Amino acid sequence: MIRFRTVVALVAVTLPGLTGCSFGPRHPGWVIHSSVEIVGAPPARGYRLVFPYVVGDLYGAPGTGNFVTPMSSAAGAFTLDLNRTQAALESELVPTDFSLRFLSISPHDARLARLAPAAVQRDGIDPVGTVEWLDARTRRPLMLVYIDRAASIEGSATRGGETIRYDIRVAKAGYVWVGEAAVAEHDTLYTVVPAPQHLILTITPKR
Repeated sequence: MIRFRTVVALVAVTLPGLTGCSFGPRHPGWVIHSSVEIVGAPPARGYRLVFPYVVGDLYGAPGTGNFVTPMSSAAGAFTLDLNRTQAALESELVPTDFSLRFLSISPHDARLARLAPAAVQRDGIDPVGTVEWLDARTRRPLMLVYIDRAASIEGSATRGGETIRYDIRVAKAGYVWVGEAAVAEHDTLYTVVPAPQHLILTITPKR
């Protein structure tokens, strides 16, 4: 459930050098335009954004380096072109092994990765806060997931009267946005949702 949060600052993302390339077909939907919002007081010593992937799972620690870099930036906004780094991502994919054991993927040899932005120290690697993609219109949290072929991710679990279900289906290789859909009281579904018209990357600094 997303609560109202006061945005007190917009920040610019430093533009690193452009790296990586892809020689396959260009996919317009793989170009990601996002605003940046800081929720609360900005980090006192600044920060930088990095864009690693969680590979072989939807959750957990990133398993790749930071080979995705913004192709452009402005005050409080940036653009990623994931076409440029597709070859690098494919070289990092590993067999799927979900940390949520009730999840399964079909076909079993399908591989996936989740782009997992992080805000870290300007001159270090320690996180300075939590980072989350949001649909600006609905304030719904989102995950950006790459799956390397037509596949489905399914599973459900109930604990303490709360049920969570996953029904993520893709018809071809590529990126999809995954978000929550409240289908009933105490029942939450994670599924593919339309790409947001306005995307926000929120940073909530540590207190």
